Amino acid sequence: MIYTFLIVAQGRKLAELSRIRTISAYGRTEAEARAYLAGLPLVFAGRRPAGQEVAA
Repeated sequence: MIYTFLIVAQGRKLAELSRIRTISAYGRTEAEARAYLAGLPLVFAGRRPAGQEVAA
């Protein structure tokens, strides 16, 4: 699966963000994907099977 996360400082609300930054990682589980991105302040945004294209 490909997991997508928002990079957001702890305690911030989405409405307070001046820009939205996302990052994606591959993993069998959400925890595995988070481990690849250790140290970043992440908020889960979504997942999709690897190989599935994003609709335009």
